[in-house]
Amino acid sequence: MALFVNTNINSLIAQRSLSSASSSLQSAIKRLSTGFRVNQAGDDAAGLCVAQGLDTQIRGNDRAQLNIQDGLNMMYIAEGGMSGVTEDLQRIRELCLQAANGVYSEDQQQTLINEIDQRIRDIDVIANTTTFNGLNLANGQIAKNVTLQSGCGSDSMNNSIDITGALTDMNVSSLGVGVAGTGSNAGYYVSGLTGKSTGDEIREYIEKLDDAINKISEDRSKLGAYQNRLQSASDNLAVMNENYEQSKSQIMDCDMAEESANMVKYQVLQQTSAAMLSQANQIPSIALQLLGQ
Repeated sequence: MALFVNTNINSLIAQRSLSSASSSLQSAIKRLSTGFRVNQAGDDAAGLCVAQGLDTQIRGNDRAQLNIQDGLNMMYIAEGGMSGVTEDLQRIRELCLQAANGVYSEDQQQTLINEIDQRIRDIDVIANTTTFNGLNLANGQIAKNVTLQSGCGSDSMNNSIDITGALTDMNVSSLGVGVAGTGSNAGYYVSGLTGKSTGDEIREYIEKLDDAINKISEDRSKLGAYQNRLQSASDNLAVMNENYEQSKSQIMDCDMAEESANMVKYQVLQQTSAAMLSQANQIPSIALQLLGQ
């Protein structure tokens, strides 16, 4: 083997090995520190591109789930109003059944009618105050279509749900159980019954109450169908995100066991390379022995 002084090939080899081991050790430490296999585009350019697309889907689905929850919250408020109106109608029906019984005097019957009128007024109050974020939900005066962004895409057919059809009109005029008030009752709706109403008149009004109760029940059933659809959409988004997260993890996340082993390996190689570099740097000094030094 030739002995050179100007060019120490062994030292260059040791330097390259030391640099490579140090770079790999730095990469292993970075991956262990961050938990990510891909920390910059150079680590896996194609994988990073795919992972960014998956992240877009995941974040979009998360936002869509929140949108759906907002829609469900709005429907819960609307259903609460329906429940209150149904309770009023049921109580009015009970009072009518009692008033239709011929054992009461006009004054006693008027007492029952007075509560009926107050319950009728309460129905309109509920209908006009059942709102969500300024949107009227129960008086037929919804200002716009309520369309939820239920997906992360731009295709409206597959990424939106129009829930306007779940909203209803619970004013007594729409339910057919009241007439416009006059005088001191102006602005309200009253049943049209008095203490002088006959049993047949009251029983005719009970038929209107039955129709109103059936209408509210049908509207509430429709609302429940929309709620189930939204809940199903939310559950589907959750499953999609689980799969997206798993796919993203395969690309981006670091295998801690593998990287721990790599770190130990590159630490040993770094120390070995450093030791060999020290030895290689001593080789040219042998030339001095040839010169008798």
